[in-house]
Amino acid sequence: DRMKARKVVLFPTPGAGHLVAMVELAKQILHHSGHTLSITILQIHPPSTSPLNSSNTSTHVQAVAASGLDINFVDLPPSDYDPEGEGLMQTLSYIESQKPALSRTLTSISAVTTVSAIVLDMFCIGVAGVPAELGIPTYVLYTSGAAMLATFLYLPTLDMKYDRDFRELKELIHIPGRSPVPASAMPIPLQEKKSPSYQWFIRAAELYSKLDGLLVNTFEGLQPTPIKALTDGLCTPGSRTPPIYPVGPLLGLRPESPEHDCIKWLDRQPHASVVFMCFGSMGAFSPEQIAEIADGLERSGQRFLWSIRIRPSGASQFSEPEDVDPREVLPEGFLERTKEKGLVWPRWAPQVGILSHPAVGGFVSHCGWNSTLESVWFGVPMISWPLYAEQSMNAYELVNDLGLSLGVLMKEEGGGLVKGEELDKAVRSLMEGQEGKKVREKMKEAKNMARKAVEEGGSSYSALASLVQKWTKGH
Repeated sequence: DRMKARKVVLFPTPGAGHLVAMVELAKQILHHSGHTLSITILQIHPPSTSPLNSSNTSTHVQAVAASGLDINFVDLPPSDYDPEGEGLMQTLSYIESQKPALSRTLTSISAVTTVSAIVLDMFCIGVAGVPAELGIPTYVLYTSGAAMLATFLYLPTLDMKYDRDFRELKELIHIPGRSPVPASAMPIPLQEKKSPSYQWFIRAAELYSKLDGLLVNTFEGLQPTPIKALTDGLCTPGSRTPPIYPVGPLLGLRPESPEHDCIKWLDRQPHASVVFMCFGSMGAFSPEQIAEIADGLERSGQRFLWSIRIRPSGASQFSEPEDVDPREVLPEGFLERTKEKGLVWPRWAPQVGILSHPAVGGFVSHCGWNSTLESVWFGVPMISWPLYAEQSMNAYELVNDLGLSLGVLMKEEGGGLVKGEELDKAVRSLMEGQEGKKVREKMKEAKNMARKAVEEGGSSYSALASLVQKWTKGH
């Protein structure tokens, strides 16, 4: 056995955001191990109706597979299981249906190499029993931040404390490591105790206590308070918190082509003058909301680059956003009136290339965690406009705890329109006001800390190095 090569197996959730961080982790493990560890990334192919079945993901995989690193992708044979429910629950039950396939695959990999560890994505926790039975040390990569992890691990405690649903509570919820949050900001899947998603998160929190460790896509300097609350065990009273390893920011920063039209347009704009608006791989708006955004941008008089995606009225929130002809959805004359100031981009936009561009001075974002970390990495101050998943929690933290973002006022969680005048006010405040200046300064500090964290000797670099050393030695 001593002669067998060592391997780390990674098991991501399908879906662009989750895969990017996992692939980045793979590259860093190879680097830290001096290439003595090899990596296998297991892939599952969810039903075609799943929100996670995005075309973005497969191109990313191909790019990595072609990059000559010691990372191989292994497809788990598709199960004939037909998952119930929609959206997140459908994906979670599909992942859990993969246990037999996972067991067979890990057994056959173990026959030829020593599997030093398996790292599961946060949503793959339901299969954690499989590697544990095979004696493989089991870790989770948590692809959101430390404050969200604190919230999730504290959920069983909150469950005992409140006998009513979060959506019925009018009070602030106290969670270790973060300032109190309004119950309405709790993620939609947790709003209702009887819902299958709520039940799943309660079970998952218990499974986390058995893990060998938790890797979190964040860094000490960004979230010191929740990281300390986690490390001190405050989030799991009466239970075990596994060792916490903040190893972020894990970002897939592939350079975009300088030939892209968005980049060429930015090249012609003054330094830090452009507000970039983009809402993630699933973010799209109704025609009514698009009209309000147009009104707000025009009123603000600021330069803007707006990546606009639309979801037809009545389509499921999990359906892929569609590319649009902007003339069909924008107020009449808007494009003509703003052509000196703005670019409306009606397709997917090269976010990394845009955020890294010196002409960009602000980012109106849905506050998905990957987008948040990219904004921090490039030091672009934010305006939070959360749409789904845990984004309201992220937005609340960015505005109130970290001071890295201004907020637009949401009327009712998941409901009301954001009015043009609110957007106008937020954009002007960010680009010209005193509040904006404070956020800009804070963001500059965060950017410097992010870069230090991943340099040799930095906090995230060292956390991952200590873990990889364990895996190379094999305990």
